[in-house]
Parts: sequence; structure tokens; C-alpha cells
Amino acid sequence: MATSTPYTRFQTTLHKVLTHLDLEDGSNELFNEPQYIHKNDITITRDDGSTQAYHAFRVQFNNARGPFKGGIRFHQDADEDEVKALAALMAIKTAVVNIPFGGAKGGVQVNPKELTKAEVQRIAREYVKTFQDHLGPDIDCPAPDVNTNPGIMAWMRDEYEQLTHTYSPAMITGKPLEFGGSLGRDTATARGGFFILQEMVDRLALEPRELKVALQGFGNAGAHMAKYLHEAGYNIVAVSDSQGGIYSPEGLDPVRIYKYKQKTGSVTGEYCEGSVCDIDRMKLDNVKTISNEALLECDCDILIPAALDNVITEENAGKIQAKYVLELANGPTTPEADDILEKNGVRVIPDVLANAGGVTVSYFEWSQGRSGEQWTADIVDERLKRVILDAYKAVRREARRQDMTYREAAFSVGIKRMMDAMRLRGWI
Repeated sequence: MATSTPYTRFQTTLHKVLTHLDLEDGSNELFNEPQYIHKNDITITRDDGSTQAYHAFRVQFNNARGPFKGGIRFHQDADEDEVKALAALMAIKTAVVNIPFGGAKGGVQVNPKELTKAEVQRIAREYVKTFQDHLGPDIDCPAPDVNTNPGIMAWMRDEYEQLTHTYSPAMITGKPLEFGGSLGRDTATARGGFFILQEMVDRLALEPRELKVALQGFGNAGAHMAKYLHEAGYNIVAVSDSQGGIYSPEGLDPVRIYKYKQKTGSVTGEYCEGSVCDIDRMKLDNVKTISNEALLECDCDILIPAALDNVITEENAGKIQAKYVLELANGPTTPEADDILEKNGVRVIPDVLANAGGVTVSYFEWSQGRSGEQWTADIVDERLKRVILDAYKAVRREARRQDMTYREAAFSVGIKRMMDAMRLRGWI
């Protein structure tokens, strides 16, 4: 059997939906490969005077609906296949939430943790120099991703403005507030997922206090999601980060866990120092440590993968006890796992819908950059809720009408919107 890759996993779902849609001959081909793949080596001078080259790329999947949009990751394992898959998913995602963008993704094969701040800045600026002709507020608008942040976006904007002699706050999103960023951007991914979950729970007439939630991942999206759920009365029974996690059937306080993570670097920090844990205190609080793998299979109603891709697989999908899976991470579930979950009656709210709050508020930031306005946090929140719930309702209707899973329905909604734009442009 051929090895599964992020892009082949995307294509598996894509082809299943394209077959279902029964599109006219030839139009399917427009979704098989990105429109453009730009790649080059970027070279910087290290602090010690030596030079070093890093492989960099920008994959632009489809821009029928608007400028390309997608993050730039700095990671030693970022490769073309992964970035292609993420660019394709971003094209679907922007169409699902019906914002006027296409899909793209960028990467540099580098471990920024091994570089100084000055060296990271040189890589950021060199990336913009290298791909300058393919970037811009009306061409391709990047954003932060793995190991990139608002500060790096500020350097990139500054570099672009110097090179083009323009004022271009809308050429990149995820910037610091004082440099053209938007309020609400840091919480947007979790906030959008929370709005969808609340809508689903309300429609099913479920009681949040009776629902047990497990969160894999306690970074920006996971920690904010845990806080929103806790405030809304959900019972959070398990959380984890890269070093492991904790589980309590009686429920955990994510606010306290966050404080200990800030202090110790781990969600287990209240009870453990490294691998040494205070067993008596854990017994008293009815808490036990849990691995990331075990968390996925724990006794819960709602499972939220909010960290890595490819964690729910053919091997463990049958052991998942949750009735609902909300994907805050990109690509956490393989197509084989999807089939098993569907057979077992588990409803999956897919990443292209569940975590689309981030790109939605990026669109708000782009709009503010173009108009010179600064929206209040309340306006951002209110508009995010409207956009994300409109998308959820469109996917829910499509799933019911076409007898599809929510993932297939989200792809179907996105593909149809992209096809409409391509027809208007005369591409098909």
C-alpha cells in the first residue's frame, strides 16, 4: 500500500466528494494540483559571519475567489507535500466561510529554536525578498503559522514596504495590534470553534454541564477553547500538551492549569516535576496523568484535537468513546479513521469548518488594513459569530441534503463556491 501523506489524505476526501458531485468532464483536474508552487533557497549570514541556506517555498493552490491566503511556517520538517496539503485545505476553508480569499501556504525548512532572534529576522526578511513578486494585498496575503508570530509578520510587512515603496498594512495578517493587527485575532480559532460547538449543543438540546470534554493540545487554540468551555459550564475531564496530560472524571479547572503551565511549562505542573509526581495530592484531587494517546480514547462526550495532525488513525479510531469530535488542529483525522468514526456514529466537525475562525479574523484584519479602520473587540466577535455560524449552517444543510459526513459536506460547499467563481472567470 502506498504511504499516506498529507496531500494524498486531502485528495482522498476531495475525490470522494468530486465523484459525488458528478462535475462535468475536465473540471475535476482544476483541484488536483496547486496553480503555482514557488520554491527557492534563501541564504542568510549567521551571527558568527558564516552563511547558511534554507529551502523555502510558497504554494498557491487557487485564487478564483480572491487573493491567495495562508500562513508561513518555520519548521525543520516542513516539506512541499505538507505545505501543498495545507494550501489546498485553506482554499476549501476560505470558501466554506465565504470570505473573498483563495488558499496558500508557505514554509522555510529551519528550526528557529536553534537561531538567534536576529537570525530569525534575517530569514523573515529574506523570505519576503525572495517571493516579493508573488506577495501583496491583492495577490497573496500571508499569516503566522507554526513557529511564526506577530513580530515576524511585522518584519515581513516592513520588508515588503521597503522593497515596494508602499504603505501596505493589508499585505500580511497576524501582525501586532500597534502595527495594523486586529483585536480578537489571538483567540479567533478557539472562538470560532466554540461558537460552532455551542450551536450544535443547543440544537441537540444537550446540557453543557452533563458533557465531558477532552482536549489534546494546550497551546493558543486549546488553552483558549478550554477557558471558553469552562466558563460555559462544560465539564473538562482531560487536557494535554506535548509532555503529557492529566485526567479527572470530576473535572479540571483550565484556568488553574494554564497558570501552572505558564509557571512550569507543562499542564501537569501542579502535580508533577518532570516525571516525578505527587501521588498523594493527585489522589486527593482524583487526578491521574494520561498520555496524549490515551487521552484520545478516554471516557468523554466531546473530543477536541487541538495540536498535531494525523493523531486519529485507523489504529485508534475504533477505540474513541467520544460522540463528537471538533477538529481545532489541521488534519488530525485520517480518511481511514473518518470511515470508522462514521460507522460508529461519531460526528466529526472538520478542521476546514471548526478552526476557520482564525482565517475569518485574518480577513477582518485585511479589511481593516485596506480601509484604515480599527474595529472594536465586540464588533470582531459579533461578525465572527455571524460568519462562522452561517458556514456551519451551510455545511449542516449540505450534509443532510446529500447524506454526507460533515467533512464531505464542507468540501462540497467549498468546491461548489470555488467552481462558481471559476465559471464566472471563464476558467471552465
